[in-house]
Amino acid sequence: MGRFKPIRQFRVSEAVLSQLKDSILLGKFKSGEKLPSERELTEEFQVSRGVIREAIRALEITGFVRLRQGPTGGAFVTDLSFDHVGNAFLDLFMANKVSIPELANVRYYIEPEVARLAALNATIEDKNRLIEAQKAEFLSVTTTAARITQFQRVHHVIAEACQNHFYEAISNSMLRLTFEVVEAVDPDHEALHMPGEHKHIIDAVISANAKAAQAAMQIHMEKFCENLLEMETAYRQKTLMADKRAKLRRRKYV
Repeated sequence: MGRFKPIRQFRVSEAVLSQLKDSILLGKFKSGEKLPSERELTEEFQVSRGVIREAIRALEITGFVRLRQGPTGGAFVTDLSFDHVGNAFLDLFMANKVSIPELANVRYYIEPEVARLAALNATIEDKNRLIEAQKAEFLSVTTTAARITQFQRVHHVIAEACQNHFYEAISNSMLRLTFEVVEAVDPDHEALHMPGEHKHIIDAVISANAKAAQAAMQIHMEKFCENLLEMETAYRQKTLMADKRAKLRRRKYV
């Protein structure tokens, strides 16, 4: 008996994708393991190679497999993570399907709860990482990207420490969008976020004071989200100008 059922439905690529995804989720193919070759899958599913390639491509886009080229290449099962969730949010944002006010609103309500949970669940290692992240905020850096990364580190550690994977995924996705906006606008960082502004949050998490951690993060988010909202116009103007320049360059070579 084969590992898969022959496909008879009209939208065959979706049916192939569903079976392959189920096999990965059920553990029939482990992380790092190579899926059967196109030829083998074509024979088992009794469909064309084009259908198999379409299904494999969908698995790659959604983060289930990574494609490798060469004689020993193929589709290899990945260690599933929430990275593709962040990619989806970023794509929606770049397509103007998600706005900066929506981003600010989600951060304002989600992050205080994440901080509260972190205060309840943080390990000694998490607390030490928070201390190191706070120290790093005072280090000198030369690029906007490095500066943003410095200040976001505390939030990433708190998201991990909360021990709720869904909150961690949402929080990290929002941080990634924030990174995109702030890097594009390149504002006055001292006005946006000063070193040491996370101190009350970190102190509360380290002392396991959940109520204080939640309140400190809410105060921090009120100020930061207000600044973030002011970047909406500047960000959209910059992206609009970038699009216009790209169109002009394309016309030049047509």
